[in-house]
Amino acid sequence: MVVIVMGLLGAPALAQDAPAAAPASLPFPAGARFGYVNLQQVLAGSAEGLAANAKVQELTDQKLAELEARNKELQAEIDASITQAQESQQKLAQGETVMSQEARLSLQREISRMELEIQRQRQDAIGEMDVATQDAEAEVTEFRQQAQIEFETKLQPVIDKLATDTGLDFLFAAGPGMIWGNRSLDLTQAVIEALNATTATPPSQ
Repeated sequence: MVVIVMGLLGAPALAQDAPAAAPASLPFPAGARFGYVNLQQVLAGSAEGLAANAKVQELTDQKLAELEARNKELQAEIDASITQAQESQQKLAQGETVMSQEARLSLQREISRMELEIQRQRQDAIGEMDVATQDAEAEVTEFRQQAQIEFETKLQPVIDKLATDTGLDFLFAAGPGMIWGNRSLDLTQAVIEALNATTATPPSQ
C-alpha cells in the first residue's frame, strides 16, 4: 500500500476531464509468493545461535574475570604502599622526641616520597585499567562479529533451500521497519527447525 500511495503521489496532476489513469502497477508480479523470517528469533531459538551466544558470553565472562583479577592486584600494590607509608608516619610520631632533627627530616622526606608514589600508582592503575577495559571490549566485539558472520554463513544455505523448496519469490527479514505481517507467512520456526536439522548429531552406526 505504501508503494502504491507513493506512486500516486509522484504522478502528475490530472485535469478533471482527463480519462481515468491506468491502475498503478504493483512492484511485484501477480501471484508472487512471500514470506518473512525473524532473524533475532532464529539466533535465540536455534542450536547454532545458542552456541554462538554461549561462546560470546564465555569470552565476555573470561575478560571480566581477567579485569577483576588485575584490578585486585593493582589495588593490593597500592594498599601495600599505603601500609608502608602509615608505618613510617607512626614511626615518626613515636620517635619524634628521641630522633635527631636530621633523622626526622629524612623520614619526613621519605614519607612525602611514598605519598607521591601512591598517587602515581593510583593514576597508573586507572590508566592501565582503562586501556585493559577498552582492549577487552574490542576483543569481545570482534569475536561477536566473527561469530555472527559464521552464523550467517551457516544460515544462508538453509534459507536458500527453504525458500526454493516452498516456491517463494521473496523472503523478507522481520525487523524495525516491519509493522505488520500475516502470521501464515512467518517462516521463522521453519528456518529454526531446518537449521537445527543441519547441526543435529547423526546417529551412530
